[in-house]
Amino acid sequence: MGIITKVIRADKSRRSRLHDEKGNFIGWKRALLHAPPAILTGILRITIDYRPELPWISYAAIKLLKGFLSKESRILEFGSGMSTIWYATHAKEVCSIENNEYWFEQVNAILRKRQLNNVVYEFTTDEQEYCSFQSDTAIGFDLIIIDGCYRSRCVVNAVKLLRPGGILYLDNSDRDSIEGGGDMRYAEQYALHFAREKNGSVSYFVDFAPTQFFVQQGMMVKLPKP
Repeated sequence: MGIITKVIRADKSRRSRLHDEKGNFIGWKRALLHAPPAILTGILRITIDYRPELPWISYAAIKLLKGFLSKESRILEFGSGMSTIWYATHAKEVCSIENNEYWFEQVNAILRKRQLNNVVYEFTTDEQEYCSFQSDTAIGFDLIIIDGCYRSRCVVNAVKLLRPGGILYLDNSDRDSIEGGGDMRYAEQYALHFAREKNGSVSYFVDFAPTQFFVQQGMMVKLPKP
């Protein structure tokens, strides 16, 4: 890939940096609003290792979740990060699982420093333990974020834990589209099946995310309230 093509497209999986892997265009309004903070935080991450304490998902989705969450909300997160810190400050309890030991230690250090004691944070390299994290709880969760490994298995196990009126968010739902297959395609199919089965609404967010230099897609399933 030539340098000009690299600048325009980022990689072979997308038409341009303003398109996700499915070929969806972000739209000029959202691009003008969200490209500047994404690029700025991306430069700061590369140059001084600054990482904003935000979920690294669509800016539009972050805004929606900020209005959705309350101090009574319970969150289940597959794949941790700066998002874990942000969720802990916006909810009653966060349960998060991570399989990268270095990253687990980094996030754990921030949680201790910030004295965020409302996070159940675990590390495992076992696929079964990872995908079945919190599967034995009877309380349920208001928000479930799938943003780590084994996403299709995580979706299958996690949807059983979503409360009425709750939200399931599958990040990078455009991934693997160029080849027409891959684990993400199964994860999206399972999430769509779940939405139809529960009469839930489905929304897609084609957008920039903090620190990212190209557009990605996130998928949101929201269950009806009882």
